[in-house]
Amino acid sequence: MAIRKFIFPEQESLQYYLLAIHTVLMDYRLAFFLNKNLNIRLKRTVKDLDISSQTGFYSIFEYEDEDNLLNWNLISNSSFTNIKNEIKESLLFENTEVELKKNRLIKELSQVDFFLKIEYNINSVNTAKIVKTVNEIPNVISAYQLNLKKIKSKKNLNFS
Repeated sequence: MAIRKFIFPEQESLQYYLLAIHTVLMDYRLAFFLNKNLNIRLKRTVKDLDISSQTGFYSIFEYEDEDNLLNWNLISNSSFTNIKNEIKESLLFENTEVELKKNRLIKELSQVDFFLKIEYNINSVNTAKIVKTVNEIPNVISAYQLNLKKIKSKKNLNFS
């Protein structure tokens, strides 16, 4: 009996556009404005993005555009975790202190707040128009397209 071996393409060979967004908006507010201005329907996923090599969970919103064969993802670049630190014993307080630590999904892009990932039928996407539209959203400081070749830890974005 012959054995058939199926070879699936690596996730990295999938092509996608990645936009960086700097903003003071919370994730749900940014998703609302992106939906409104780009005419898409991003929805929060049931589970947050959990990278096994990192601590923390990253919020993710997704929309599958079946008409244009596109997959849209809004991904937070930051996650907060609580760290307990031992402190000197005191009569008034417990001897542990909780500190909030900020983790980054893509460490070399630590100033970026969110990523907008557009994948699959990317030839039909006008990224210049999308970037211009995102930059017009109130409280978005800046948005721009990233060069995927320059990102070292882009494997963290291969989750779909």
